[in-house]
Amino acid sequence: MEQDPRREGGISVLRQVLDIDHPDAAPGSLLADGIAAGARIYTLDGALPVEFLEPGDRVVTRAGARRLRRVVSGDYAGSLIRVAPGALGHDRPGAPLLLGSAARLLMRDWRVEVIYGKREALVPAQAMVDGRYVTLGRGRARLFRLEFEVPEVIYADGVEIAAAAEHAQV
Repeated sequence: MEQDPRREGGISVLRQVLDIDHPDAAPGSLLADGIAAGARIYTLDGALPVEFLEPGDRVVTRAGARRLRRVVSGDYAGSLIRVAPGALGHDRPGAPLLLGSAARLLMRDWRVEVIYGKREALVPAQAMVDGRYVTLGRGRARLFRLEFEVPEVIYADGVEIAAAAEHAQV
């Protein structure tokens, strides 16, 4: 448990976050679809850095506001996708966005219609790599996986990203 730095008025609320830096926590593969620290997630309290989110927060999803069930965080080393500002449309993302290589983006543009024959599709972030605006590299980052009761699509710096349903705790 750690204290939540975003609470005001001297009242701190403890948050329950699964941190994979500890040996009894979840395996690192859970973070492969994560979102890097610093990304702003749209919530009913405004756009908040992903590292400030905690279970119980109401996150804006395509289906409406949903309560966050679990946050998995940890240091990740491996393939990372960097999305430059504006790479996916006007102000999408609004700032550089770093994602785990297994992240899936909800795309709704001409590329989806041409490639998938649909108006929208969840596309692996790796499939969007163009070498200039969306790049693939290897590195280390603090990643966060947000889990809900059922799978959702959330907004991170204006980009629609798939979020998982909560895993059963072992």
